[in-house]
Amino acid sequence: MFAAVAAGNPLQLSEEVANSNGLQHTIILSSTKPKNYSHISIFILPNVTFPDNFIATVYFKLVPTDDFKLFGYLSVEKPSAIFKVKLPGGNASGNSTSNYISPTNDGIGEIDMDDDYGNVGSPVNNNNISEVTIGISIEPREQGLMKIQEWKQEMATEHTKNASSLVLSRPNGMGLPMTIRTAGELAKTYPALTRELAAKIVQHAYNYLSGFLDSNGNVSIKRFDTWWDKFKNRLENDGSFLDEVTNA
Repeated sequence: MFAAVAAGNPLQLSEEVANSNGLQHTIILSSTKPKNYSHISIFILPNVTFPDNFIATVYFKLVPTDDFKLFGYLSVEKPSAIFKVKLPGGNASGNSTSNYISPTNDGIGEIDMDDDYGNVGSPVNNNNISEVTIGISIEPREQGLMKIQEWKQEMATEHTKNASSLVLSRPNGMGLPMTIRTAGELAKTYPALTRELAAKIVQHAYNYLSGFLDSNGNVSIKRFDTWWDKFKNRLENDGSFLDEVTNA
């Protein structure tokens, strides 16, 4: 009913999962030598009449003993999908350090598998994949699309969470990028720059608040709140203004 092909490899047909009444299928993409797969195409076979009130949810796993992860779906109106596979240092990913599979033709998003599959000693190391298992589940359309929508929302939430985090990269001792996600990690990695940044922020606050000193040299906390709100807004619009902060 289904087939898949990884770039540079032969076509593989799906096999029905025993005792699933034809509602579940698997496709195993393997090779005599491990491959740096760049793209995997999955499609409904041309001679198959797929019911329009069902969809086929598509799952992947790169480690045979792991659980399947949802990555998209096929249907009458979308009988094929192309997924991109990236691995650390692989040919398909250039200088990327994450490994993931992502749909490239329907905008569903991508899932980073670095934590699950990038550990030394796992079946997926040495920058290659020896086997990819694709799971396909035929589900009632409404139920399947609801599952896809829930997954999209989870991915959007995760994307927003990551976007709101402080993320920087610098080479570590092995020449590989190191991700910085917290202020503490920033201070540890760039102590001199962090001190300079802190000094700039404090000086900016001092310059603003010094204009509102009372006769006792005090400033209302409301003035500080006003400074902080303005500071945050300006920082979001163009943080380069901090380079211009000097002693008053």
